[in-house]
Amino acid sequence: MILNIDALSLTELRYIAEKHSLDDAEMLDREELIEALTDYYEENGNRLTNDSYQYSPSVQQRFMSSLVEHETDGDLDALPGVQQLPEIYSETKIHLLFKDPYWAHAYWNVCPNDLQKLEQNVENYSLYLKVILHGSSDGRLEEDSFEIEVDKEDTSWNVNLPERGRTYSVTLNYRDYNGVGGLLCQSQSVKTPRCFWIDNIDELTNEEDNFHLLFSSLVTKGGVMVACPLLREIVERLAANHGG
Repeated sequence: MILNIDALSLTELRYIAEKHSLDDAEMLDREELIEALTDYYEENGNRLTNDSYQYSPSVQQRFMSSLVEHETDGDLDALPGVQQLPEIYSETKIHLLFKDPYWAHAYWNVCPNDLQKLEQNVENYSLYLKVILHGSSDGRLEEDSFEIEVDKEDTSWNVNLPERGRTYSVTLNYRDYNGVGGLLCQSQSVKTPRCFWIDNIDELTNEEDNFHLLFSSLVTKGGVMVACPLLREIVERLAANHGG
């Protein structure tokens, strides 16, 4: 059993204790329950770890394990503190999450009411994402953009970011077969960081220590360069500075 027992609430501890028929579980306080459950697992050959992140609420549902899962018959709502996330939400929104200097992740939800209105007013429509490159860091000025066609069933997309150190946002849009359409929702803006070494290539070419410091962690023991787009861009710039 992989479970950080110290992270569980009193309600959860009592629930598990009752599942294992521990005496007077409802009368024990939190510390007593932890001690009783620890003894129970040790006696039954189960293992406890301190990997609390594996069972934190932000990662997965609470205290799911083989010790309690089979007793719920797949009904996770029977566990205290567990709530199923809805498949859809009542608000049309899109979010853009920065992943690395080259990629962002867009995910969206279209409210059923908004979708119904759209289908009533527009025939044969399609959806697309518009990725906007802003000319200012506050995301107010649109300088450039490109479009990505998405299916009506799609709810997320990985978006390539063509330039480093730029501010991006993304919109979800629709249009009919005549090319007439509109905006469904717009994300917040995110700014990608610039690479120091790309902006300071001369420091790599002129100072050997900086060159070795950067590349020592990006090359395997066999001398093979790791698959990294940012590293590839740096190498291309170094090659250009030295005439290939």
